Amino acid sequence: MFRLLWLSERIRGEFPILEIRERNGNTQVRLPHNPDTEAEGLQSLFWNSRKGHCIVEPSEVDDDGRWFNVLSSFGVPVERAKGAWLSGWLGERPEHFGIQNYEEVPLPNGTLGWQVRADQEKWVIHVHGRKTLISETLRNFPLFSELGFSQISISHETDPKPFGLGKRQSNLGATEWVQLEETINYVKAMGAKQIVLFGWSLGGMIVGQYLRNSQSQSCIVGAIFDSPMFDVRNTLRLQATISNYDGGFADEVCELISNSRVLRVLGYPRLAVDEFSLAKNPLNVSMPMLALYSSNDGYVECRDALIFAQLNPTTKLAEIPGARHCRLRNANAVLYDSLLSDFVSKL
Repeated sequence: MFRLLWLSERIRGEFPILEIRERNGNTQVRLPHNPDTEAEGLQSLFWNSRKGHCIVEPSEVDDDGRWFNVLSSFGVPVERAKGAWLSGWLGERPEHFGIQNYEEVPLPNGTLGWQVRADQEKWVIHVHGRKTLISETLRNFPLFSELGFSQISISHETDPKPFGLGKRQSNLGATEWVQLEETINYVKAMGAKQIVLFGWSLGGMIVGQYLRNSQSQSCIVGAIFDSPMFDVRNTLRLQATISNYDGGFADEVCELISNSRVLRVLGYPRLAVDEFSLAKNPLNVSMPMLALYSSNDGYVECRDALIFAQLNPTTKLAEIPGARHCRLRNANAVLYDSLLSDFVSKL
């Protein structure tokens, strides 16, 4: 329960970096066999609680693991480590994606965001996922700039300083939607008349809670979800199964989250996970929505995206086959970009 709701500074990796070698002038790393290392496409390799970060591409496979070519590094050189993981970032800062005309802006809740201006009436607001940073969203900035949108990626209060506030308490999106509402009011004050919301993983839950709870949605014309976490209980059941626990363990955690007196004493609100689930309750909005998912996600319950689309008939559902969590564009950039471009062109 506390691992879910209290975000520690240390990030636990999922597997070791087994070996490093130089071959034909290139640095290569060997990672163990697992669903993430078997995925295709470029990925970010992190280690040492994200102090280490490099971009890797798959190379040859042997009995002991899979080799990856290191294409570029940010910060410390790659090293053997016990706790590493793969993700889809592909960069740390806007410059790594060829974005030069960005601004680092203060947001109403005291956090910072990255902002790129184009058409001041058309905006995309990016909301990153749990225990990531706004860097996660930068992969999509070049496309939306080409499409003429101004855009901003917002930090969470739980992000480390200076971009976040360094808070550790997560409410699983049930209350964090207010931060998004404040940002929406911020871009409206700059002239926004058409706003697209883009949520990644838990960011999808935050977007959904805004759409459910906010009384100020006049400029919102669409919402996009990448690998969305729409239901806490179902996601915990999936994680329990992957970790060889009985599915009932997830239900026990949800019961504690909803009714624990200890959490109330510690300042947590009552988090009745089924009441704010986006896979059990319709949003009752009429705007177009796009939910992108993969049945190979491995982190959130992908079937919740299908249920969400059934509950919300204005939702277009699209799968990127074979992709891992929040690595849909990494798996097939051409298909991914075409889905986004087609969706926003019809708003």
